[in-house]
Amino acid sequence: MKTHNLKLLILSISITIVTSLKAQVSVGVGPEVGFSAAGLYTDENNVFAGVNGHFGATVHVQFGNFLAIRPSVLFKLGSMTNKDYDDTKISLIRVSVPIPVMYSHVFRNNSNLFVGAGPNLTYALSGKIKTDYGSSKISFGRRSGQMKSSDIGLHLKGGFQFPSGVALSTFCNIGFTNLANNGDKLKTLDAIGFSLGYMFNANAN
Repeated sequence: MKTHNLKLLILSISITIVTSLKAQVSVGVGPEVGFSAAGLYTDENNVFAGVNGHFGATVHVQFGNFLAIRPSVLFKLGSMTNKDYDDTKISLIRVSVPIPVMYSHVFRNNSNLFVGAGPNLTYALSGKIKTDYGSSKISFGRRSGQMKSSDIGLHLKGGFQFPSGVALSTFCNIGFTNLANNGDKLKTLDAIGFSLGYMFNANAN
């Protein structure tokens, strides 16, 4: 009899916890656009730098009043130039998927202050390199002379979402993958970026 009562108690507590969590979870989704100071750098301190733009969609999943995840799918495009190396310019079109886990404070008026970090997955769709002597498409792969298309890195993000759903944020992306296949180092860095977004269902918290 005691075992039966214990099972009922555990079941009741489990149902209460699940129901409570479900009631506190809210989901918003919306567009996001912006730009970043983007770059590529080598082990010889050669830096390719430029302003890249991005656009896509972001989902905000809020758990209670203080925890959230805010993943995005963003198309990134732009060029980066090395002024010290014959004005060589590298242009890339990439897809970026940052998945930050946020401290996300929801205020009484449904505004939201968020800051956090998480992995960033980037995949290059196409690219071109241009020098004073001409231009050519970048070949992606894992053979010597090619550039790796996939990059795994760290995404740092913080921002503020207004009660209307408009969100302003700033971020930094640090790439961990060596994109070069010839023994050199070639890594990515978004030193600082800014985004403007709008979150539908912003008042669901």
